[in-house]
Amino acid sequence: MTSSELEIRPNTYYTLGEAAQLLRVSPRSINALLNSGEARGVKIGRQWRVLGRELLELPYVNEPSNKQLTKGLMQLSEPSFARVWDNDADAVYDDI
Repeated sequence: MTSSELEIRPNTYYTLGEAAQLLRVSPRSINALLNSGEARGVKIGRQWRVLGRELLELPYVNEPSNKQLTKGLMQLSEPSFARVWDNDADAVYDDI
């Protein structure tokens, strides 16, 4: 792969080194993403292969993950749920 050929093809599998070159990061960074589950790939023996589509779908560094968004939503929702469920108007349902 030449330096001028930096197009990610969605249906092509890339080695760790090729994926790193395409994203302009170190192979160690790609390996960390794969091992943490933030990026998906296929491990064949001891070597990773990453589908180009997966590289294109990686979240931005500052973009929160679905897990972080859900956790934040739940934290914001707790006081609202407490007001709705713990009040005198619905106390009749507490013993059911």
